[in-house]
Amino acid sequence: MAKKEPDLWELVVETVTIVAALVFLGLQIYYGYVYQSSLVTLLYHLLPALFLYAGMLVLQRYPELLNGFGSEPLQGKVRMYAIRMVRNSKLLVVLGMLFPSAADALGIEMNGAYSLFIMAGILGNIGYYLYRIYQYNSKQKGN
Repeated sequence: MAKKEPDLWELVVETVTIVAALVFLGLQIYYGYVYQSSLVTLLYHLLPALFLYAGMLVLQRYPELLNGFGSEPLQGKVRMYAIRMVRNSKLLVVLGMLFPSAADALGIEMNGAYSLFIMAGILGNIGYYLYRIYQYNSKQKGN
């Protein structure tokens, strides 16, 4: 399959995600320094975020893993929709971790419903792209 050049929007989403992840990492290190946390506490905060980010990078690079191991490669629009779904979900997850961290640094208390809004955004994103894949597959079977 020919590799296509990324669109401007894809570059913007990836750039915002990377910058947000680096700011989150910096805030966690800052908290560790200010509150004199141990290295273990810092790792408890960082490792889940790093593993989640790394897992989403793998899914973005190999969207076939969404179908399970040994499945046929995704092609065409299905692959494009799967990659966009993972990319946008990765952005929402990183921003979902960054905003509470930034609010803590500013001394602002976040409402507990914030987590629900982030989860609704992620589920809405997944639902939207699954619907687009379903529409595309239905259209292909009709031809």
